[in-house]
Amino acid sequence: MPSLSSEPPLSEVLLRSGPTSYEFVRKLGPARNGELILARRRYDEGFGGFSVIKRPVSPVSEEARRRLLDEARVSSRLHHPNLLTTLQLKGPDGMPHLVLEHVPGYRLEALLEASERARQPLSEGLACHVVAEIADALHHAHTLLDEHGRQLGIVHRDVTPHNILLSEHGEVKLLDFGAAWSRLEGRVSSEGPAVQGSLAYAAPEHVHRLALDGRADQFSLGIVLLQLLTGRHLFEGADRFDALQRRPRRVENATTRLCARELAARIRGYTVADLEAATRAVPEVLRPIVHRALAPERTSRFPSCAHLSRALRDHLRDTEQAWGRHEVLTELVTLRYVTLRVESGEAPDDAVHDRLLPEQPAPRSAPRSHTVHRGARLRGTPRRR
Repeated sequence: MPSLSSEPPLSEVLLRSGPTSYEFVRKLGPARNGELILARRRYDEGFGGFSVIKRPVSPVSEEARRRLLDEARVSSRLHHPNLLTTLQLKGPDGMPHLVLEHVPGYRLEALLEASERARQPLSEGLACHVVAEIADALHHAHTLLDEHGRQLGIVHRDVTPHNILLSEHGEVKLLDFGAAWSRLEGRVSSEGPAVQGSLAYAAPEHVHRLALDGRADQFSLGIVLLQLLTGRHLFEGADRFDALQRRPRRVENATTRLCARELAARIRGYTVADLEAATRAVPEVLRPIVHRALAPERTSRFPSCAHLSRALRDHLRDTEQAWGRHEVLTELVTLRYVTLRVESGEAPDDAVHDRLLPEQPAPRSAPRSHTVHRGARLRGTPRRR
């Protein structure tokens, strides 16, 4: 007779920490400086939930090991509701394993792809809310002090839709400080010809190899805001290049190097005229905010990401758009519903027209009224980190 126990079966133990063991569940995919593994926590008393482990990929170079240690040193100092929590750093045989909280959800890039497939634009409110939440997280990192009260000067350098997560509970999280710069002593040098982080979202001063501050991350986040509002990247085709660069086991060849050089040249030559041309589809009331975040000269941007967040939240307040976890989930449910119907062969316009369900049956003689069904739940397996 089969066991009725709800305990998951024993699996390969990845590492141990005191009375806690971390058991392999499945791979979640590649990440900067390593790979992500979903792990089951098991205590002496039994099953204790899930964590995500970031570990180097074999064969492990000394530089890769040190970069993962640098990431742990930076991320372990960060404590903010819009940042993924780093729980601890452990590792068998001196090989670092970064233990992170497990937050099931959808990467923002997956939502942008679903929005494009379903021809269902993401709302202005969602765009402002998500970017404001990430701007708050970045401001926390940018202004962090060490134990002696000195600025650590942290710059994420990889703010992209791939590294923004919307959780199943409506939270907004910034992921992966694997490309971050800081003033921590003993860090691995990131000097060299290659841009650290995503070239497609790099600020002009980053490509020019100038010293960076939080306004470089603000520029990257401005591109994300533009994509959420219009579905278009600041530099046409750069988002597709970024997706190709993130593929596991990608092969560098003459074509990819040429694309990278051309994109870097476009970023170095970026002007106010390019900005105005790229933002014509942005709602007029939001255009000054987008223009300021994406100004070619960093002195023309917001003084900090906190100022960008405040401008977006002021806009939501002034336009009476209340946004929080409930509204995020409502939009995710709607997008999920429309996408499933489109993928089943229905025309996008028909799927969008019928996406809202009545809260209660209407009389036969009365016209149907359409309102959001507040009991809706996300279904299916979400895209995870």
